[in-house]
Amino acid sequence: MRNVALIVVACSNLVAQDQFLEWMNHTAQQQLDRREAAVKAVTTVDQAEARKRSVRAKMLQLIGGLPDYDGPLNARITGRIERPGYVIEKIIFESLPQFFITANLYRPREQGKYAGVLFPMGHYTMGKVAAEPVAANLALKGFVVLAYDPVGQGERQQAYDPRWRSSLGGGATDQHILAGAQSLLAGKSFARYRIWDAKRALDYLLSRPEVDAEKIGCTGCSGGGTLTTYISALDPRIKVAAPACYMSTFRLLFTGPTGDSEQSIPGFLAAGLDLADYVLLFSPKPRPIFSTFADFFPIEAARHAYQED
Repeated sequence: MRNVALIVVACSNLVAQDQFLEWMNHTAQQQLDRREAAVKAVTTVDQAEARKRSVRAKMLQLIGGLPDYDGPLNARITGRIERPGYVIEKIIFESLPQFFITANLYRPREQGKYAGVLFPMGHYTMGKVAAEPVAANLALKGFVVLAYDPVGQGERQQAYDPRWRSSLGGGATDQHILAGAQSLLAGKSFARYRIWDAKRALDYLLSRPEVDAEKIGCTGCSGGGTLTTYISALDPRIKVAAPACYMSTFRLLFTGPTGDSEQSIPGFLAAGLDLADYVLLFSPKPRPIFSTFADFFPIEAARHAYQED
């Protein structure tokens, strides 16, 4: 009899959760309806520019602003790997004082001025190493590429325990969720620190003498697509952005799987925003949208965002 009672309680909890999610989604869709009406009311260039200013201010407010810091990068090259046609340099620099970013820089062997590419990483536990096939190919084609480790990945494992040679916080997604909870307790969003890391990585890329500052692009997939979207919307130094497997809409995402902390910014929908607003901030610069089938971010949502833009 006790087992039956437990089953009834468990089923009741699941029903309550479904009802709560349905209520939240109903509220979210109403907020998105109001946003859609506001977007449709934009019919002139002046109105579009006014919305861009408003959207940017709201986004920065929601993440808690960006750090007020302009200190040195204190960058060092810790090693080199020579490859036919290109070189990999191992880099370390500071995002904030004593807060280190580890990165690999891929560059052509020949001296000269080249276009630069910032390469934020997706949720690969190995971090920047996962960028090698694409980054090396770009270097062979005449680009300088900086792939860097996000917090919780590669050489930036949090709660690392040498006895287990891994993090006690779990994988990349787990570590991001833990960092997200800590950020919220401080009244900030984890996205704030991820965006700041991208900005500082861009600072380093532009400090390189072989990089043409007027030819800077950014690309990444999934979590890297998220950061590509964020930094290209907020930093005008990026001239071309190519996010993959991220651009979508909360019309379809809200009842789906939960994104990482940097992908779930509290108050985002209530502020009258959706992911297409990041594209608005980057306009009119070129920005292809890449997507695929059976991904965490559904291709139907990418099509929705494309049609709005």
